[in-house]
Amino acid sequence: MIIGSHNSWSYLRPAKWWMHLIAFTARCQCVDIHTQYEQYGVRCFDLRVRFEGTGVRLVHGHVAYKGSPDADLTFLNERGDCSVRLILDTRTRKPYLAQRDAFRAYCDFVACLYHSIRFWCFRNLYDWQQEVPSLEPSCEERYASVQPPRLLDDWFPWLYARLHNHRNISAGTEKEILLIDYVNIR
Repeated sequence: MIIGSHNSWSYLRPAKWWMHLIAFTARCQCVDIHTQYEQYGVRCFDLRVRFEGTGVRLVHGHVAYKGSPDADLTFLNERGDCSVRLILDTRTRKPYLAQRDAFRAYCDFVACLYHSIRFWCFRNLYDWQQEVPSLEPSCEERYASVQPPRLLDDWFPWLYARLHNHRNISAGTEKEILLIDYVNIR
């Protein structure tokens, strides 16, 4: 079983001041990609992007983060033993239609440039359609936004992690990957 981090870039600082007010609802990790890999054995990363102008933006829902994907993807590529689930994080039709082609081109670009990373998913959050064909590993998702009880835990992902990560990791899964919030909470 491979441990994966859900919303792996959400440890980053929000890009705009007002995003700090809601960041606690989007934060699913509090340690950087290098630490997730080196100290917590994470080998699968859930990366969410959106496109603004000509650039890629690291996001989760309404929160955009300061940063660029290049250094982290280079780091993971150099390790040669990682998987990345890449998702276009647009949740309504208009932004999805405007960004669909940029996402498809970006998926092709990163898969070619970072050839030692096993990219999969290439889906959008608007309708969960696969934008670029990929072989998907079996993946168990056990984090606040998909596991009950969702009302409180969806607002405070760390609470779900604090209450359930130890049991979820100990129980394991028959699937290839176990995605969790706050990989540092065990």
